[in-house]
Amino acid sequence: MRNHSLKSFVAVAAVFALFSMGAKGDGCAATSKSPAPDVTGVWDITYDDTLDVTITIGGAVYERSLGVQGGLIELTHEGRPLAFDLDCARPEVICPSEAWPATVEIEQRNTALQHQMIVTLPKVECLGLMVTPEPADCGEGTLNPDCERVCDGEVRVVEREAFGVIGESGETFRLYLGGGLATNGVNCVLLAGSLADGEWVNRGSADGGDWEAYQIRAGVVKTGYAGGCLWAGDPDMDGELEALVLSASIEFETGFTGVKR
Repeated sequence: MRNHSLKSFVAVAAVFALFSMGAKGDGCAATSKSPAPDVTGVWDITYDDTLDVTITIGGAVYERSLGVQGGLIELTHEGRPLAFDLDCARPEVICPSEAWPATVEIEQRNTALQHQMIVTLPKVECLGLMVTPEPADCGEGTLNPDCERVCDGEVRVVEREAFGVIGESGETFRLYLGGGLATNGVNCVLLAGSLADGEWVNRGSADGGDWEAYQIRAGVVKTGYAGGCLWAGDPDMDGELEALVLSASIEFETGFTGVKR
């Protein structure tokens, strides 16, 4: 279990829109009572050998590729050098291959709502209290512009159940990975929009009662962070980059496939 001390964390639900574009899942099917393929069981997951990274600072977007274990990304924004430490070995950074481990067990517990699924995955939780932040820690130019309540205390990474939805057609899915917390620039926590999408390869049919998923193809898992927590420092020592980088967002993305045992 990994523990991280942090003065304040803030919910950032708006980041979800960043990850929603181009999604394959069908969240609207969560309450559907139509049949869905049987996806229960243990699945072996294979990831691509590259990690695509998108860094957004204001209206500027920078795209880079790394190995699956991450690394250091250096770029120049408006004439200023910046470095982002995206090393997956950092205990507080959960890369896509960690957000969805190499082997997962999927359950469909609600027999009346077969399109709902549960997967156990790493998540973050607040062990302290949700409190009103200090005025100096929120407002314009920070990750908490509206001064929402924050976690004052310890944040840890634990295994928690993640909720997923099988698309109405039974051919796609979406799994919600994010913990709903973002960093204030001290440590890193998954942003609320982190998710995984994919397509089922099925056999049988709903009418025949033997409709079953046995493979996952075209999977994409995305994890997002706020820019400040991955910032290596102020290379010019001018103290003017903090607000710029704190407003940045970083998205990891990698593809995957799966096979049911």
